[in-house]
Formats: sequence, C-alpha cells, structure tokens
Amino acid sequence: MAPRRATFLSYGIDPACMETKKFIEESGVVLTVRDLSKDPLSVEYLTDMIGYLDINHFLNSTSEVYSKLGLDKEKLSRREIIEMMSKNHTLIKRPIVRSARLITIGCDQKKISQMLLIGSEQLPANENFNARHQGGRSSHRRRESASASK
Repeated sequence: MAPRRATFLSYGIDPACMETKKFIEESGVVLTVRDLSKDPLSVEYLTDMIGYLDINHFLNSTSEVYSKLGLDKEKLSRREIIEMMSKNHTLIKRPIVRSARLITIGCDQKKISQMLLIGSEQLPANENFNARHQGGRSSHRRRESASASK
C-alpha cells in the first residue's frame, strides 16, 4: 500500500500548528510542507484550492492586516480577496491540510484524522485538545474544482 500523502500549508511558529504537523507525520502520512512566508501562494493556486468553497473559511479575520486594510468594513469581490491573500500570507488561516481531494483548515485533529484516514488510536487522549487549538473555525470540505473532476 502506497503511503498517504498530504500538503501542509502554514507560516510562522505556532505551537498548535507544530503539534498538528507532528501528529500527522507520526501517523505515517508523508507531508509536503510549505511555509507561506517563504513560498507564498499564487492567485492561481489559491483559486484552485478554494474552488467554490466559501472564501471566509480561508480568510484569517484575526490578522492585523485584515483590520488594517479595512476588510471587516469593505465589500470586496472574491477575486480581490484572493489577490490580497496571495500578497499577504497572514490573511490565510493556518494550517491548511490538503490531500488529493479534500481540505481541512485549522488544527482539529479529529477532522484531520477523518480526512487522512488516520486510525482512532492516533487521536490524542486529551479530548480538550481540539477545543483549545482550533484557532477559530475548522473546515473539513470536499474540494470542488475543475481539476478535481479530471
């Protein structure tokens, strides 16, 4: 059986993200790690990844840049928001765990386990972990894009 693979998108040093990354790697999933502060996402990559999902699942409304740019007050188009996200990685929620067809945003190990088919024996003994480390809303969604149907 081929090893399971996923992409782990994050930036900066965040203890919850580091713990989530360690959890995934220790479960045998081969991760491709991308630090968005060093290797930002292009508009095309973001557009493909987000697909037809609600862009607010990906938008980090707690970012200083979010407030500074007035994104809490302005009504911008989807394209404008994606362009801003490609120019400033702190506008993207972290971490994003992406498999071939699914995506999870946040540190919810239970959702990540379901997505990556990690056995329940791998879940942390402390059930409060997910409540403490979600860092906002966690999304577990099927990616709906043109490339997924090819």
